[in-house]
Amino acid sequence: MRRCNVCVLPETFPGITIDQDGVCSLCRDFSAAEPPGPSARLTEALSNIIADAKRQNHRYDAVVAFSGGKDSSYLLHLLASRFGLRLLAVTFDNGFISAACLTNMRNVVSALAIDHIIVRHRQDHMNALFLESALARVYPDHLTKFGSSVCISCIRVVITTMLRVAIEKNVPLVMLGNTPGQVLASDQELIFKDNVIPHPLRRQLFARLAERTGSWAYDYLMLSADEYKTRPFPTIVSPLPIVGYDEDEIYRVLAELGWSKPTDVDPSSTNCRLNAFGIVRHKNLYQFHPYDYEMSRLVRLGILSREAALNKLNDPSGTVIDLASEIERDLLCRSCDNCRPRA
Repeated sequence: MRRCNVCVLPETFPGITIDQDGVCSLCRDFSAAEPPGPSARLTEALSNIIADAKRQNHRYDAVVAFSGGKDSSYLLHLLASRFGLRLLAVTFDNGFISAACLTNMRNVVSALAIDHIIVRHRQDHMNALFLESALARVYPDHLTKFGSSVCISCIRVVITTMLRVAIEKNVPLVMLGNTPGQVLASDQELIFKDNVIPHPLRRQLFARLAERTGSWAYDYLMLSADEYKTRPFPTIVSPLPIVGYDEDEIYRVLAELGWSKPTDVDPSSTNCRLNAFGIVRHKNLYQFHPYDYEMSRLVRLGILSREAALNKLNDPSGTVIDLASEIERDLLCRSCDNCRPRA
């Protein structure tokens, strides 16, 4: 596959062109208008939001979506050590978390002395969501340029779960461990309230998936109309693109917390075995890797070398395909009538 000589975007990525010099249109358009560092405006906004949360003097200042991966683990450290926030780490266990990741979770929350909740939803429902997300184009194409449908569904369950915990416990902030490659550097992407999108429009986004699974899917993917009306409504923040992101520093800090990289996941993940299944299915449906955009953006921002990005995207050992096949067999088995728990 032909890829951009500057970043890693392939010629199959929607909406781009690669010129005769091997440079993609996104790289040609990239300029100082999109600086690699955080803007002063966003830095100030983050400081103000954190200060306001601390002034409210609740038991917890923030719920942190804690996957046990490197980014969310480092985010816990950052929020506790640099900002002095009182944190509640909340993990959505999708049923496919690496065993080594569970050990990492215990080590990190123990080292940081942070309360931790693990939420597990009905596994038959989760399996149906993940499987149906992978088998058809259930989301608009403009969303699937930035991640697999499996991950989109899983992340939506994560966000809904975090918001419900925050609402229940009256916590003003929900913190996500998104990297600079996963979001755009704007207020709308980094600091927002999830209920700004009208409830019927949000429901429409998940209509195709709900048709393939059941109306129960809405309960996991989005808040109810009454929950949307909660006042004050928690603010969702992705701090890492604002404060700066350095993978070498992240791995150094995590080693001190007793975190080590799992060996039973694909090269693009540090916590979830389901990710490989999402990658393979996405490539089959869309003809490009779901991490192509994220990796290319990290390269353009100077955060990751092109070689390192390619190492995460390529699968010379066949690990992704082997793991994806294993997970798909597991999903199909657990979704059949013999294995599926009764409602």
